[in-house]
Parts: sequence; C-alpha cells; structure tokens
Amino acid sequence: MFGEFTISCGDKKLSENDVRGSKSTKMLQYLIAHRDRTVSQNELIELLWSNSDNPVNALKTLVHRTRELLKGYLPHGAEFILSERGTYSFNTELDYHIDSGGFEKLCKDAGNELLSRTRRVNMYKKALSLYKGSYLSSHAGETWVMPIDVYFHTLYTSAVEKCVKLLYPMGKFADIVMICEKAMVIYPYDESTHEHLIKAMIALNEYSLAANQYNYLKKLLYEQYGTAPSPRLTEMFELIVKTHNESHKKLDVILGDLWEDELTSGGYFCEYEIFRYIFRLYCRENSRVQSVLPLLLITLTDEKGGELQGKTQTKAMQKLSDSISNSLRKRDVYTRYSRGQYLLLLPSTPIEDVSVVQERIKSKFSKYRTNNSLKLTFEIKDVSQHISKL
Repeated sequence: MFGEFTISCGDKKLSENDVRGSKSTKMLQYLIAHRDRTVSQNELIELLWSNSDNPVNALKTLVHRTRELLKGYLPHGAEFILSERGTYSFNTELDYHIDSGGFEKLCKDAGNELLSRTRRVNMYKKALSLYKGSYLSSHAGETWVMPIDVYFHTLYTSAVEKCVKLLYPMGKFADIVMICEKAMVIYPYDESTHEHLIKAMIALNEYSLAANQYNYLKKLLYEQYGTAPSPRLTEMFELIVKTHNESHKKLDVILGDLWEDELTSGGYFCEYEIFRYIFRLYCRENSRVQSVLPLLLITLTDEKGGELQGKTQTKAMQKLSDSISNSLRKRDVYTRYSRGQYLLLLPSTPIEDVSVVQERIKSKFSKYRTNNSLKLTFEIKDVSQHISKL
C-alpha cells in the first residue's frame, strides 16, 4: 500500500500497470484499506461510478473480472474478494501481510517503554523499512485516500523521531544518519529530520558534511517556502564551526580563521540570523552616535506583482544578489529575507543617496535579466528615526 500498489504471492507479482482498467485496482485498494468491515455495494458504486445505467450489474461484472485476474496470483482455490447479501469484503482468512498494517503494528509495539531500548530500536527500524512513500501514491488526490495518507505520514515522522532519540544514548550515530537520509528522500522538507542528521554528522566529526547539509536545507526552504531555517538550527550551524575549532589556540591562529580568504569588493552577504546580529549591533552604536541607518527591502516579482516560480525565480534571485553585491560598499550588509526578497543595511548612507543605490542595482540587474516581465520594488526605512524615539 506504500508507494506503488502491488500484490505478491511467492514469485508472482501484480502491479497497477498489469491491471487493465483503474476500477479493478481502485476496488481492490478500497477493500484492503477497509478490511476490518464489509463494504456495501452502494458504497462501491458511489466510489467507482459517477453515472451508470445499471451500476449493480456493472459492479458484479467488475468483481467477476477482478476475481478471474487474481486467480493466477493466489493459492489454488483461494478467494480474494468475498460477497454476501449485497456486501463485499477482503478475505481476512487468507495468509496475508499488508505493509501498512505491519508498519502500524510495529510502531505501536515499539512505543512500549517497558521493552528494552535495543528491542524498541529494532522494531522501529523494521517499521521504517516497510514505509516506501505515500499511501497509494498514484491515488494521493483521492478523497478517501488523503486522510489515511496523512495518518501514516504522521506515524512515520513520529517513528523516525522516536527511533533517533533512542539511538542517541547508544552512540549509534551512523544509524541515525542512515535513517534520516532515507526519511529526507521521502519527505525532504521536514526540518526536524535535517536537524537530527546534522547532529549525528557532528557527533561523527563530519563537520564539512554537516555544513553542506545545513546549506542544502537553507536553499531548499528558500526556494520552496521562502523561509530560512529555524533560529535553533541556525545556532546549531554556528556550533558546527565552534565545535570544530580546537580549544586554547593562539590568537594569531584564531585571527587567521576569522579572516576572509579574499577581501572582495562589494557588499557583504550573510545569513538572516547573522544579519540580525549585525543590525542590532549597528542599532546599539546608533543609540550612542546618531547617524542615518537606512534599511532597504527589495522585492522581485513578475510585472503584475505575482511571485515568480521554479527555475525562473532561482536564476533571477541569484542575478539580483550579484547586482546588489556589485552595487554596495564593503561595509554594507545584505541577506535573503524570503523567496523573492533581499534586505539591505546601508550604514551612514544619506537617505537622499539611497535612490542612487537603487538605480545602480536596477541598472546592473537589467544587464543580467533576459525576461522583461521581471519587476523590482524598493521600500526604505531610516532605522535611526525609530531608535531616537525609544
């Protein structure tokens, strides 16, 4: 039931592609999913036909055709679909195993805190190995499938979380990496899974891999949701560097680590959390020495003000970043705030000169872009005016 729908018996395997007509497949799936009860013919008719001159006969024909199809995949004389008094059901007397049912039972059993840690971990691992993706993935949009899929999705992410937490005290960090990497293939946007993976990589002294994982997540969240990783995860990213550094180093060595490899021209790009720290530092300084402190928000949209999508947005935002960097002074700082926005801090730049910066950015960006429907919008605030009122 997870991923591609298949029925196997011995070395024989029946998949959705082997079944002519989607109604047979849908009926089988529905009866298996509701194997704890009988299903009325009216319920199946409503599921399978929106209109039919003779739906009762059509259903009987479909059941007969499906039974004939399954004969070659079941032990001799076994019946997959039972019928009685206008109802149909899956034959639970068969010697069968359903991956979703096995997964659910293992998760429930593994939650028993009276069992040993090792036994619970083994149960969770076995359960996770059964989960191959969304419940009936080819029918994910079906009204009756969606709540079941949500249930198993929640159960899966909970099992990953609980298994990982059991593995930490056991020092099984390589196992955590394997579990989280598989989970991310299935659900790449679950930030908790990324967090556990990064923690495990740090524990294995794989600092470079941990940093790469954080940067991958950051790009993923920006492109999909227009958000940055959580402050907790960002702090962990900073911790990667701190953990990697050996203690009691000489100041010259520390300075070498702090120094940029190459002092490039243009503005300084940093992560949003770092931008916040720099912004607050400038605000503290400004409260002592009054000076202008412009904050500039640049929004990139299509010509109608709508959000860009996919590769168009990715490429355009990169070009905009290059345009911003090449238009700023070394002391200016900027960050990506959302999917389609950059935030700039221009300390000691007179408000009347900000328009010059804007024109410079627009000019450079116009040389890059090949799509004339792109539009830049600028919003500006003098932060020093707000600080003076505090």
